[in-house]
Amino acid sequence: MITSVVLSPAVDKIYYIENFRAGGLYRIKSGVKSAGGKGANVARVASILGERVISLGFKAGQAGDWLEAELRRIGVDTRFVSAEGETRTNINIIDRFAGTETEILEEGPWISGQQEEAFLEIFGQVLPQTEVLVCSGGLPRGMSADFYKKLIEMAASLGVPAILDTSNEMLTEGIKGKPCMVKPNRRELERYAGRKLAGLGEMVEACAGILGAGVKYVVTSMGADGALMVTENRVLHAKPPRLEVVNTIGSGDSMVAGFASAIVKGMNDEDMLRLAMACGAANTQFKEVGMVSLELVDKF
Repeated sequence: MITSVVLSPAVDKIYYIENFRAGGLYRIKSGVKSAGGKGANVARVASILGERVISLGFKAGQAGDWLEAELRRIGVDTRFVSAEGETRTNINIIDRFAGTETEILEEGPWISGQQEEAFLEIFGQVLPQTEVLVCSGGLPRGMSADFYKKLIEMAASLGVPAILDTSNEMLTEGIKGKPCMVKPNRRELERYAGRKLAGLGEMVEACAGILGAGVKYVVTSMGADGALMVTENRVLHAKPPRLEVVNTIGSGDSMVAGFASAIVKGMNDEDMLRLAMACGAANTQFKEVGMVSLELVDKF
């Protein structure tokens, strides 16, 4: 079973508007609404891949109830702790004509110490049945930056491998917990390294620095340039097929779902990276965020 942590979920709304400009009035012809947040995207894609998935996190208000119901509708088991307020809504405006994306992100509810303890109690109950733990996305207000580190260390005490996909101080602190895999994108890797990385050689060097902290795999996603997987003994560079892209949002989360599924299946490093890349590529063919099909994944 894959346990996907969704501490700061969101109702994701994507609007496709040509020639979008601030201050204009637009009547929406095409839009997509989905249960979002990186962990929710991971859960959805892993479920499509045929894995048993449980999603743990926080929900608030009608938006939170809708999000949890949507995950359950697609076959994901859920254990959400209720918080005060309203689960956040994120709006992404895609202008294909101009090639731009405009994001409007809400903050979401504040999480109290009591709610955090309730989550940890559920987490402790689920962990013994977990084969892979996925900690991805940001943390809600009220939670400390080392919370993912705490979860990763709890998982490690039971021999459960963890995948970490986050940024900034949460990434720095989470790495201290020695997860099995860390998956920054290029921007996040540069921020962690504290410098611009010119070329693959410097990127590999930065990844190797994370390996030195006790991580087994460091995977850096690079968009159209593919992804690097760096381990103690080898470096793999996977390049995606050339595609007519519909939507790139959620491709990194789809990759993480592919890695989690591959770990459950016991795949070798090369097949693991192939499956993850195929999931990321498949996601680009859908308007929905964090969406793949088995047919496209198999094809890619």
